[in-house]
Amino acid sequence: MAVSNNLAKSQQKTSLTAYLSNDAVKNQINSIVGGKNGTRFISSIISAVNANASLQECTNASILSAALLGESLNLSPSPQLGQYYMVPFKNNNAGVKVAQFQLGYKGYIQLAI
Repeated sequence: MAVSNNLAKSQQKTSLTAYLSNDAVKNQINSIVGGKNGTRFISSIISAVNANASLQECTNASILSAALLGESLNLSPSPQLGQYYMVPFKNNNAGVKVAQFQLGYKGYIQLAI
């Protein structure tokens, strides 16, 4: 006899692509970054997250927050450029992984210029 518990079902995380494709999120990004740059910003975030498997486990809001901090400094999130990194950390209080902004040495050089 199998017992099913509806409360035990885990919530499925929305993919980052679906999260960023949401109209409310897209409009918010476009208002912050700008219309033409908003599309570039979204595609660069998706590219950076797809390159790092452990970053895919982070919450979508923390990834967006770290990327917006880098965008405010006019830096690129591309790991190949090394201007800044979105580094996954485990939040023990909430029990989830979050992405944090980490400035790379090439980012320091870019900011100095």
